[in-house]
Amino acid sequence: LKQILDCAGLLKSKGPTLRITLRGEGREARALMEMVRTQGFDNIEFEPLAPPEAFNDALAEGDIHLVPQNPEAADYALPSKIFAIMSAGRPFIATAQAGSPLWQLREETGAFLCVPPNDPAALSNAILRLADDEALRNDLGAHGRAYVLRHHAKPKILRDFLNTVRDGR
Repeated sequence: LKQILDCAGLLKSKGPTLRITLRGEGREARALMEMVRTQGFDNIEFEPLAPPEAFNDALAEGDIHLVPQNPEAADYALPSKIFAIMSAGRPFIATAQAGSPLWQLREETGAFLCVPPNDPAALSNAILRLADDEALRNDLGAHGRAYVLRHHAKPKILRDFLNTVRDGR
């Protein structure tokens, strides 16, 4: 998440209108809050995780979501929140290495932008690109929602499961 703080510094220099909200109370939250306070980032705010019954509404609030992926996990894990973000029809920017599963998912879905990990300039440029292009934000969100409905919606998963059980696979 340090790259988001570095990105916030770059965004702050480009104008006061962009704000970053970090949600969660994980093990890094206190250290991040302290870094934000000591570095004077007034364009970052912290909020607790939304309760389960308000989770989808909280996702829909975000204009642009950021999904920083640890490059060490990139070869074997997709962040689970990306499917919830896509289901909410929201655009996002992920940090991912070229060729990683997350990068490949971007190519398959057309639902989000990817930038290299630990490159705050690339991340801030992608944020500015989406902030300035409502049509692109809407297109990315629509592509993500369509992908989730086509491949990961409950009726499809249940139908595939029943077919597997019936076929004895």
